Amino acid sequence: MGDDKVRSERGQMIGTQQELEDALAVGMPVLEVDSSARTELRLPHHAGSLFNSVTVHLHGASRMTISDAMVMAHDDSTVVSGPDGVVTADGSATVLGSGVVNASGRAHVVVGGSASVTAWGHTRLELSGAATARVTGEATVLAGEDSRVWAGGLSQVEISQDAMCLVCGLAPDGGVTITTPDAVSAGREGKVYRADGSVSTLDDPRTWCQMFHVAVDDGIATVFKAVDTFWTTAWAARQGIFYTPGTCPAAPDWQDADTGGGLHFSPTAFQARQVVRSCTHVVACGVRLDEMRPLNDDVCKAPRVVRACRKVDE
Repeated sequence: MGDDKVRSERGQMIGTQQELEDALAVGMPVLEVDSSARTELRLPHHAGSLFNSVTVHLHGASRMTISDAMVMAHDDSTVVSGPDGVVTADGSATVLGSGVVNASGRAHVVVGGSASVTAWGHTRLELSGAATARVTGEATVLAGEDSRVWAGGLSQVEISQDAMCLVCGLAPDGGVTITTPDAVSAGREGKVYRADGSVSTLDDPRTWCQMFHVAVDDGIATVFKAVDTFWTTAWAARQGIFYTPGTCPAAPDWQDADTGGGLHFSPTAFQARQVVRSCTHVVACGVRLDEMRPLNDDVCKAPRVVRACRKVDE
């Protein structure tokens, strides 16, 4: 009786690969899955594309492998995600692989590659590769290889190898705990911690670049600018500044200060698009590390471009 009630509330349940494929064939936009833990279902590539949007809810101990779909993992379910997957996990769900993950409750997330995780509650995270995570609540993080963590609340972060952790948003009744191979310490607001025990801040250009995986070659950092059809922005156009591919613009109003003039850039092409959402193009620009001035998580500035602007893939 209880199972029948759950089925009626959630709609038709999917328990096998054939039932999953049948539901996709008729274009069901929301799939409710409750399968055996011994059965690993596979969602076909492009099942969750822009023109064929599918949202999957996993219940019980269901297991599913995805490449580019959107999955809500509940209870004790498990998702193995590709780099283009988007997973929201709660309860005691487990997420493995890569992609974009939002985790809460007591979810367990083990990701690598260029995965991006946002986590809160009592989640447990294991990061490798160049994965990044922003955590709060009482999250526990094991960060290795070249991963990055933004830690707040009462989170506990253990860093090793080339991993780094920025402490931001401490809880009023406690704080972040940082564990390195040699020490355990209380995290301080605005400080960046490394596994070798060194501590710095994002005011340091090299630290800023390392935190965001900005490529630096011979003292020149590659940063990004979102521009319009005319290779500029509304503000830059008034200053006569254009980021046309093949050129090296300079700021006529440069000030080496936290505010004021200069050429403003983002650490990644994605973040550049977030700054100028109506952009037509994104260009990569080379600026000297010793001339760069970080302003915040998303923006730095420099007096000039020394390695010519180039259009990047969009």
